[in-house]
Amino acid sequence: MPGNQRLVKERLGELRLAPGREEEILRELGEHLEDHATALETRGVAREEAVEEALNSVSDWPGLRRDIVLAETEETTMNYRTKVLWLPALCTLTLSNVLLALMQIFGPLTHFYWLNPYMGMRPFYTFLVPWLILQPVVGAVAAYWSRRAGGAVRHQLLAALAPAIALLGLFALVLPFMLGEHGGHHIRLSAYLLMTAIWALLPALPLLIGAAPFLRKPQPQS
Repeated sequence: MPGNQRLVKERLGELRLAPGREEEILRELGEHLEDHATALETRGVAREEAVEEALNSVSDWPGLRRDIVLAETEETTMNYRTKVLWLPALCTLTLSNVLLALMQIFGPLTHFYWLNPYMGMRPFYTFLVPWLILQPVVGAVAAYWSRRAGGAVRHQLLAALAPAIALLGLFALVLPFMLGEHGGHHIRLSAYLLMTAIWALLPALPLLIGAAPFLRKPQPQS
């Protein structure tokens, strides 16, 4: 009821939220107050006393106000980060992996040969050059998406570099298992560092090149 919403607003104070959201919260609290007052009336309590007792059932109105504002702020922050960072980053990571899979199935496979004194001249490492060439497109898509969603420059940059960051994290998880094996640690460690540089650090450069034209502050939406 509008009267109950007014009473709740008097006790709760200004929430300073979006008008629609604040009205929704006041309406929900007013309905809860009405249910409580109605239950008291069914037990023979006068209407005015029932409403007052329902209001007094909330022992700490300032504390309730703080909890509401904090919950709304956290939800807004999470929604903002999801929109400007997590969704573009997930899209970028998915697009990069799909391109990699398509290159492995249909594209030309390019080998980099490394001279290893223990293994001779053989394909020590396989790398897909066409996939690397397409990474600027991936970075551009992520940065543009994040900027259009209202993300700051740091969000645009993190979203664009998501594939490289994910691969770097993957290699960081693999390292303890490599070092846990017996014998020839220096050989495996050198191979690990080489693969990390090529798979995680090298793709970061074209991703950054593609994102660079879009790395700017978002324009305020009217």
